[in-house]
Amino acid sequence: MKLKLTRDNLISYVGMVRRYISNPYLLAGSAVLILILGVAYAVMNTWVMPSFTRHGESIAVPNVINFQIEDATALLLESGLKSEQVILRKPNLPRNVIIDQVPSPEALVKPGRRIYLTINAGDTTTVRVPNVESFPIREARSRITIQGLRINAVLPDSIPSPHANTITRQDPQAGENVPAGTSVTLWFGTGLGEKLVTVPDVTGMMVSDARENLLALKLRSVVIGNATGLREKDKVVEQGTPPGTSVREGFEIRLRLKRLEDSLNDIDN
Repeated sequence: MKLKLTRDNLISYVGMVRRYISNPYLLAGSAVLILILGVAYAVMNTWVMPSFTRHGESIAVPNVINFQIEDATALLLESGLKSEQVILRKPNLPRNVIIDQVPSPEALVKPGRRIYLTINAGDTTTVRVPNVESFPIREARSRITIQGLRINAVLPDSIPSPHANTITRQDPQAGENVPAGTSVTLWFGTGLGEKLVTVPDVTGMMVSDARENLLALKLRSVVIGNATGLREKDKVVEQGTPPGTSVREGFEIRLRLKRLEDSLNDIDN
């Protein structure tokens, strides 16, 4: 139903609006509401928000270039700042000191800001190859390149692996000292194979022979309980998966070893 806007109706509406506007209770309530909103805004703008954003609070970043890393970290911490190291390897730059920082010295930053410190690790005529086996491909690449080495290729391993897309082999081997810029080839696992194989009995074998036997069947091995370092003449005294078990290619067989000298002691006793 539509209402017709006549002259009488318009006069009536205007009169009603005037009555509301002139109502002292409405005016008082509106004034109180405006006052409350104004006070709330002032409190938020003056005290609450600055406490979160630390508005107006800043720290001049200390100059730590040419400092030792321990001294630089301590000075930044004392100034209310955090730090993170970026390792660089340049033989023609000062060694084992901070050679750059971000943000730069004297820059104004908020308290708790992280300052990135570039430290030169020194001469790289030879580089120790890091161990990246069992690492994801992306992290393995990063660990190789950060040592001043190059990635030659990342290839799928011919032997399946239970851990897909993780490094299974590397060349050169971990721990080798090689010239800076040497190319490293990585192989990664593609997951377990579809073919079933029968687990052989490798107990009593030297670990090198046991591993060769397992790899010939496209089975992998992992040595456990060997905290003092692996030696190829150590003998296998126990295997985690019993002989005769059917498993998929790439399955890992756990091997527990016994030291050669322990075996000789047993004979002497």
